[in-house]
Amino acid sequence: MMQSSFIVNFWEVVFRYLGKISFFNFVRWMFPKAKTGFFSEVWALSHVFLSIASVPAVLYIKNDIISFCIAIYALLRVFEVVIYQINVLLFDEYRAIKSGGSYALHGYRRMIILLIQNYFEIIFWFAAQYIFFQDMFGFTVAGSQESILGAIYTSFVVMTSFGFYNVTPLGVLAYTLVIGQAMIGLFMTLLSLARFIGLIPNPKSMDQTEQ
Repeated sequence: MMQSSFIVNFWEVVFRYLGKISFFNFVRWMFPKAKTGFFSEVWALSHVFLSIASVPAVLYIKNDIISFCIAIYALLRVFEVVIYQINVLLFDEYRAIKSGGSYALHGYRRMIILLIQNYFEIIFWFAAQYIFFQDMFGFTVAGSQESILGAIYTSFVVMTSFGFYNVTPLGVLAYTLVIGQAMIGLFMTLLSLARFIGLIPNPKSMDQTEQ
């Protein structure tokens, strides 16, 4: 019998309802036949390409409305990814066992590939954010907000170094974006990826001493 924990049950409920706030769930609700693993993979891969395209779109399309829509969608997509990863890491199995059902992933290798996709997708989404909100940031490296590679580099540094380095926030929203990305990078690197990467089956070796 599973022991009940107030803190686990509390956050399970919180993230269960947060998980409902996503375009992915809305699309699956609109199109019931889309509730398949294949659709999830297509959805995830298409958003990698969308995130890559968002950087030049925000930089070169001189239209504030389009850029604003991209920036808002980027924030919502990052929120969706993070909540999904937290649910997979901490609560999906717990919910299944608690309800008396069984739980199994499609595959550890698949999960890690999706994690890596999500990781780089978030880097590109935040690169678009830094371009759109550039007036709220101070860039110590000239041109980092004026080129695609410069914006991506800025986002990559924040995602992987958990610090500012070449970007200086100049307001509450700017600090929120930078700190939020650094925390996401920490979570996805140390918790999600570390949780699953050790579970991939080891390949067999032809060296007899390694059998």
